[in-house]
Amino acid sequence: MLESPVKFFKNLPKKRCYSCKKPMVEQADCYTNKCEKCTPVI
Repeated sequence: MLESPVKFFKNLPKKRCYSCKKPMVEQADCYTNKCEKCTPVI
């Protein structure tokens, strides 16, 4: 039996920053892999 999509996405682990490994606050349109502190300012 398949799991419901909502349950699947709720059970995913928190996204972590690639550089510092701290959990990131995810946004709907965010595809970055570094947090704000590790991302260089342009």
